[in-house]
Amino acid sequence: MSEEPPVASILLVDDNVQNLVVLGAALEPLGQRLVKATSGREALRRLEEEDFAVILLDVRMPDMDGYQTAHLIKAQERTRHIPLLFLTALQREDRHLLRGYAQGAVDYLLKPFEAEVLRAKVGVFVELYRRGEALKLREAKLREQEREALLRQGEAHSRALLNAMPQAVWAARPDGTQAWCNAAWTALLGSPGAELEPRSLVDSVHPSERETVLAGIREALRSGRPWDGQHRLGRPESYRWHHLKVTPLPASGQAWSGFLCTATDIDDERRTQQISQLLSHASVMLSSSLDYHATLARLAQLVVPRFADWCTVDVLDRGASLAGLTRVAVAHAEQGKAERVLELHQRYPPREDDVAGVARVLLSGQPELLSEVPEPVLRRMASDEAHLALLREVGLQSRICVPIRARERNFGALTFGISGGRQRYDRRDVALAEELGRRAAVAMDNALLYRDTQRAQQEAQEANRLKDEFLATLSHELRTPLTSILGWTQMLLRRDDLDEAGRRRGLETIERNARVQRQLVEDLLDVSRITAGKLTLELREVPLREVVESALESVRPTAEARGVQLQTDLDGVSESVLADPTRLQQVLWNLLTNALKFTERGGRVRLLARRDGPSVALTVSDTGKGIEPGFLPHVFERFRQGNTGRGHGGLGLGLAIVRTMVELHGGTVDVHSDGPGTGATFTVRLPLREGPEAQQTSGQPAGASPLAGVKVLFLGNPVDARESVEGFLRSAGAEVRVVGSLAEALAALAQLRPDVLVSDILLPGEDGFALMRNQEVRGRIPALALCGHAHAEDPRRVLDEGFQMHLCKPVASEELTAAVTALLGRARAEARADAQPV
Repeated sequence: MSEEPPVASILLVDDNVQNLVVLGAALEPLGQRLVKATSGREALRRLEEEDFAVILLDVRMPDMDGYQTAHLIKAQERTRHIPLLFLTALQREDRHLLRGYAQGAVDYLLKPFEAEVLRAKVGVFVELYRRGEALKLREAKLREQEREALLRQGEAHSRALLNAMPQAVWAARPDGTQAWCNAAWTALLGSPGAELEPRSLVDSVHPSERETVLAGIREALRSGRPWDGQHRLGRPESYRWHHLKVTPLPASGQAWSGFLCTATDIDDERRTQQISQLLSHASVMLSSSLDYHATLARLAQLVVPRFADWCTVDVLDRGASLAGLTRVAVAHAEQGKAERVLELHQRYPPREDDVAGVARVLLSGQPELLSEVPEPVLRRMASDEAHLALLREVGLQSRICVPIRARERNFGALTFGISGGRQRYDRRDVALAEELGRRAAVAMDNALLYRDTQRAQQEAQEANRLKDEFLATLSHELRTPLTSILGWTQMLLRRDDLDEAGRRRGLETIERNARVQRQLVEDLLDVSRITAGKLTLELREVPLREVVESALESVRPTAEARGVQLQTDLDGVSESVLADPTRLQQVLWNLLTNALKFTERGGRVRLLARRDGPSVALTVSDTGKGIEPGFLPHVFERFRQGNTGRGHGGLGLGLAIVRTMVELHGGTVDVHSDGPGTGATFTVRLPLREGPEAQQTSGQPAGASPLAGVKVLFLGNPVDARESVEGFLRSAGAEVRVVGSLAEALAALAQLRPDVLVSDILLPGEDGFALMRNQEVRGRIPALALCGHAHAEDPRRVLDEGFQMHLCKPVASEELTAAVTALLGRARAEARADAQPV
């Protein structure tokens, strides 16, 4: 019967007696001896008197604080291995954590603590201590048994006793060969009851440790004193850690009759200790930096060769498919092999149809264990002979792959591999790998959350700055024309000495500034409509030349007044476009007036129209001040003005309105400038309306169905609103498939192959954005979003999520038909452009 290990002692150190009472109450259910000290000095005295399983140490104590006390404890050989847990009421900060871990602490607990958590943490170290004490008791008992066996000199009785022992025992002749062994030794190296060929003890030791064991045996025989050590023992495929003790067997005279070796299995205890250390180091490393790419690379280096011969870390871009998978870390125990592992990923990246590996783990969200990878499995994993050769070179004897997953989201995968000369992975190793994956996921999640928070804060600060700047600009832009209007009005009312020329000049000034104010108000109203999703187009087929010439005529007086040459070239196009003529003219007017505003007297503004495949390109270029390279990405943003524009008035809205108008027409707009002093070129591309296809959807002549033959998939709720939208689409001639959930929509996609997707954003338990994240939808099917109300969803987010257009409910029949028609025009123009030869 095994002897119960003694009760463990737990040292509680706190200068507050009440805190000691609370700690004692929390730990009393463990049934261990609780020793209390009210100062660091008293704790050190207690440690000199007896052994402890674990120490709970308060940080803030007078005279000698917890860090100083810990330093002195870890400085003593006798006490340095006792686990230390810091207790503190200080705010949890990295500097406190790092200082505690630097002093040798294994954990850092904040007050007030939960009793169950404290007992669980302390219980782990108590159990390790009790196991260690039990091991000492077993070894002591073994020594006693050895002495009794030698004293009795009864070989038969000794063998029977030794065979009943759980420890493996092996006796050697003077030449070092095996004399006899007990049953436990036989079971360790072979099947129980099997006969073993006599062989040297050293042959049973792991090859990398044989020289050390051999030197220990020689030292024991030389000195006559026992030698012990911890080494791996067993068969090549299943080495386990044992505590080996070699005791010389005396003979007559100065010679030795051989030696006795006992082997106590400590593999589980050692494994628990190593896992605890590895996880502790991993946690400290992962929390040391917000640069998770760097910390994941250090994690890979940490586990090699402690846990694996090689390790890889693959990270998914946010919201990306396997195409967005990046291998951010590779570590290998052999020099030069890391490059081959990286080459393996680059030449043969994970695919959805892989039989094993990263892709399957990411798609399933479950860990994968390949305890052994025989040649047939290796061949199934390889795409070709070159792939197979690379797999063999890297070494794939055993492998574990686990997801890096937190909050129902895959961040990537961790892969651990054994290339040879080690035990195979088993389920216990999977548990450790999963824990490493969880900790890596938490670190990545925290880093991304912090980054998102910082970005949101910066965006909020920038938005506030732009708001303040806009309000200041708006105040200035409104006051300036008002000043002129008010001044001339007062002069006209109060002065009788003005001649006809003076009165005319005053009225012209009032009219000009009134027009400026009207334009400011119109721009503000347009931006408000855009933001609320209420900006609508009255689309019809219009000759492009007429719209362009009307816009030119409206700005020609301004060009002449400023002394700027206005050039046009409209010979390149005579087709029609599906457009709202008023809004399209507004686009050109904004671009032309913008060009005139920044062009000095004697300069040139040119408008060029040309056919560009299935589209028409309208280019407005000038010889004006140009645009700084750093400002080019922000040209079309609301309320943004470059340095060259601040002296020319305006609210910074015109170009933002241009972009929205062009996109609503199914077109694109871009800008080019080589920098200050080089002028700027704006190019608007619109799909042309021509041929039978255009006739089909143009809305002309009266009575035709503008959406005839168009297949529409509509995802919407509730039923009443869904039926109204369906009715609008069917009355316009569309073939409509209506679904009420995301799952139904995905199932219908393959069957219907729709031309256009229309989706509500707000759905019961889900949202329309989730549909756009599907790789079969995003970027492949023109999509229209129906928003709940004016400010329910950010219009920019709707576009960023993958929708091409959005409307605010309730929608009118004409509004819905025009939007779907515009989407079709844009999609067909893009398709024709892709079909053009390069």
